[in-house]
Amino acid sequence: MLFLPAFVRDCRTATRLIERRADAALAPGERLRLWAHLHLCVYCRRYQAQSQLLARLARGLAGPPAPVPEAWLARWRAQLAAADEGTARG
Repeated sequence: MLFLPAFVRDCRTATRLIERRADAALAPGERLRLWAHLHLCVYCRRYQAQSQLLARLARGLAGPPAPVPEAWLARWRAQLAAADEGTARG
């Protein structure tokens, strides 16, 4: 069996590094370990591609929340007022 250092065989660490790299720069040693792992592991390369795709899609969805229709607000206000009246009586 081919001897590989533990960090090259460790998918769990690689996936953590992939996620951390999405938010901040990795230390040089971490970048090297991730680079070595990704060159040998097709599964983590796929995970990295999927993570990058999801991050791009999430950035595209970010924005101000959709406005609440006025009819919904009126109904909620009426329900809250009715609940307050019921609490005051009981």
